[in-house]
Amino acid sequence: MITLILDGYNVIHAVPQLSRQLDRGLQPAREALVRLCEAYRARRGDIGHIYVVFDGRDDEFAGASEQPRGRVTLCFTRAPEEADQRILRLIEAERPGRCVVVSNDNEVFNNARAYGARVISAQEFVQQMQPARPVKASRARPRHDPEKPMLSVPDAQRITDEYRRHLEGKTRSRRLRSS
Repeated sequence: MITLILDGYNVIHAVPQLSRQLDRGLQPAREALVRLCEAYRARRGDIGHIYVVFDGRDDEFAGASEQPRGRVTLCFTRAPEEADQRILRLIEAERPGRCVVVSNDNEVFNNARAYGARVISAQEFVQQMQPARPVKASRARPRHDPEKPMLSVPDAQRITDEYRRHLEGKTRSRRLRSS
């Protein structure tokens, strides 16, 4: 089973149907995201658990860092931890190869990939909720520019390993500073 981890506020702001809920407040937007997650899980069938991570600086959530809602858990961070850091901790706690992170944030995207998770954008997440439409052959585009050279698998692995070591060094230095 796959563990899905969402960068909560990032997804809310990136998806128009969710960001419209912000006019009513943060709580209605969070609830709309939970409903979307539940529908996504029901549609997919291979999702074991979903974590939605929020920066929990709201006074409303000062006492509760996690709120389980069935197979969806809302996670609210407390200073000095940020949502980005909690997402990485969740990936480490789960089996990284079985984690999918939903975010449009480049730092979250790169860090999650370096930790072994698969990453999709908020738009891809929502598109997967829509019924599949056939692609016309004339509109089909190659995934990459054939003129642009691609990295070899060993080079890509080397870059990922170097980036992972870089992130681990940053994490260690943050821990030392906070001690």
